[in-house]
Amino acid sequence: MPHTLSRREFTRLAVAPLTLPLARLGAQTAPREAATVRGVKLGAITGVYGPFTPAAGQDLVDVVIARTIEAGIGHVELVNSLFEPRVVGGGVGGQAPATTSPEYLQTRAALRQWRLTEPLDRFREIRRKFDAASVDLFSFVMTIGDDFTDPEIDAVFKQMDALGVTRFCTNQTRVGMGTRMVAAAEKYRISPAFHTHNLVNDPNEIASPASLDRVLAMSKLFMVNLDIGHYARGGNDPFEYIKAHHDRITHLHIRDQKRDGTAANIGEGDLRVAEILRTIRDNGWPIACILEQGRIGFDSSIAATKANLDYMRRMLES
Repeated sequence: MPHTLSRREFTRLAVAPLTLPLARLGAQTAPREAATVRGVKLGAITGVYGPFTPAAGQDLVDVVIARTIEAGIGHVELVNSLFEPRVVGGGVGGQAPATTSPEYLQTRAALRQWRLTEPLDRFREIRRKFDAASVDLFSFVMTIGDDFTDPEIDAVFKQMDALGVTRFCTNQTRVGMGTRMVAAAEKYRISPAFHTHNLVNDPNEIASPASLDRVLAMSKLFMVNLDIGHYARGGNDPFEYIKAHHDRITHLHIRDQKRDGTAANIGEGDLRVAEILRTIRDNGWPIACILEQGRIGFDSSIAATKANLDYMRRMLES
């Protein structure tokens, strides 16, 4: 009688060939170790190396991990929207829209209820799978939107606690939500890493040095996830901010661009990416460098991610 593969066996066999390039680095080299170069953690946000399309009966997490290993990523920033119910008509990155539709209100209520009631075992399972693959689940992404309730804030922090992360990218979270996050951050000892954007003329957006000063003053646990591209588009100098505030930065989102703001492949723009990487290395600052940009000239997101990470690695090794 033919043997039917279990899901566990299928996943092991599917992932095994993808681990061979990493195995050549050394029998004892785990992905998270191979992706730490001269003391600097190199990684990627899941948004740059998708899509993640599971086969029938396959766990989405297994697909994410397989593509992570294929791309040579050892430190992962996991985007929440991969696992949550979909909202229709929402704002950018999970923020509340300026004008709400009936579809938004209905789907948003369903997402809130899911967050309040989803068993934590699923989040613990995600963590176990990353650990089993020797991949560092470095950070999570969660916008604490303007329409979050206090119980919902506590619920997503509880989920992140079950995931075993100690920091998360706040994505589109605004300054005004900072005070409402203090209690949960201190309860679960998880640092919101405030993600920068470029709307510097709006004091409620995380964009200007002043806006960052405001949120950092709210709690010693509050940190910065400096997106060097967005921050530069707002007329700020990311390299100067890194040097001045390295002790409050958990990680960077690595991008590149020309002086006029037009996109550029990493290493081909004017954001001094190589200099930033080497300064972090030479000073021993515990700032991870998380890729958040593709690369022109490649036929797949995996190939583009490998090329970007290879550039970053070469800069650190030189």
